[in-house]
Amino acid sequence: MKNVIKVSCWTVLLLMLSFICVVPHEVAAKEFRDVANSHPNYAAIREMEKAGFISGYPDGRFHPNEPVSRKHVAVLMDRALGFKQPTSNKVVFKDVPKKHSYYTPIMKLYNEGIVGGSANGKFNPDASVTRVQMAKMLDLAFGLKISDTRWFNDLDSYHWGFTHVDALYSNGITSGDNGNFYPNKPVTRAHYAEFLSRSMKVGKSKPSTSIVTKSEAMDVFFRLPTEIDYKIYQSKSKKEKFSQARSEFLPYATERFADGLIKQEYPHLCNMCDAFIFPYVSFETQIRFDFEQPDSNTLKVHTILVHTPGAVLGGGFVDYIYKKEKDRWKIHDLQFTSPGKKNFELTMEEAKLIIEDFYGEVRYKSVSSMTSTNLLTNERYVFNQYKFSTSLYNEVTINSDDGWFE
Repeated sequence: MKNVIKVSCWTVLLLMLSFICVVPHEVAAKEFRDVANSHPNYAAIREMEKAGFISGYPDGRFHPNEPVSRKHVAVLMDRALGFKQPTSNKVVFKDVPKKHSYYTPIMKLYNEGIVGGSANGKFNPDASVTRVQMAKMLDLAFGLKISDTRWFNDLDSYHWGFTHVDALYSNGITSGDNGNFYPNKPVTRAHYAEFLSRSMKVGKSKPSTSIVTKSEAMDVFFRLPTEIDYKIYQSKSKKEKFSQARSEFLPYATERFADGLIKQEYPHLCNMCDAFIFPYVSFETQIRFDFEQPDSNTLKVHTILVHTPGAVLGGGFVDYIYKKEKDRWKIHDLQFTSPGKKNFELTMEEAKLIIEDFYGEVRYKSVSSMTSTNLLTNERYVFNQYKFSTSLYNEVTINSDDGWFE
């Protein structure tokens, strides 16, 4: 993340204030009659009001529990990020004519690719913004990077908004509520102030150069497989053949990959079974994640998949090759290699991190030398087996060759 250049929220604020004439008493944060200082979003509401990004009602109230509408989100984001003026006066949405009072901010977000309309060509400006819609807007507006992944009980990876919610989680903008995200729940004015405040503290990433940073490599690694999985889920739900769905994969995969592995596996994939194209890698990237860029249009990523109990795929090495086409990274190749003589060789610290991810705090006990056989070559090799104790179990063992633990 250290190579990603960010603009701080206070820099944005100073730039905005340099173009807006306000009198001193308007700069000071207001105390809203219905937002006590004990309110969980009190600090964010005052901060965003002082910055001029949100405001209250004439009666001195903020109405924190009132849902925020799509048109209001458009104007609030425009205030915070200062998007460029629309280059034309075209009408994109049937319900947002040029005379609409929110036409300009809505069109600014549309031109930035942050919002789109519904299937009937409408924007629905007065409709409430749901939490998953908000996640998409903030993700795209701030150019967030995914460095971790999180499963919420009510949002699986086949949901169109999974990567956007993941981006908010990765950047500490949301943590959910007892394992749930409540994607279809309307966003209240108080919660929107909180989300906007946190997003601005993360900062808006500037366009990347031709040199890929680790955060950008991880973002590509986490996003593209999920986007393809979602497209597969959609097409299989509609009972489409590969030839009908092929064009849906091309924004995320090269023709070589689409006509190769995706086409090969497509007939065997189903929406209600454990049939996947991509290995599900999550916390492993915090232990092993290497990348290289042979040229400006090629990116290689190397990581591991730990052999956890119940995993569909056993442990192994995961290698991706991405190609950039028209300024978009696409999956070009995927290799999954089972560990053998050339195994993970996990250190004790790495093994400890894996166990901690599942059980919380652990204590190292001992290490033993073990032997195994490479199933492909029949070669014998030696590996370490580490033993830990946890609050739940007196002893948990983990193998250094493939990460298997029990």
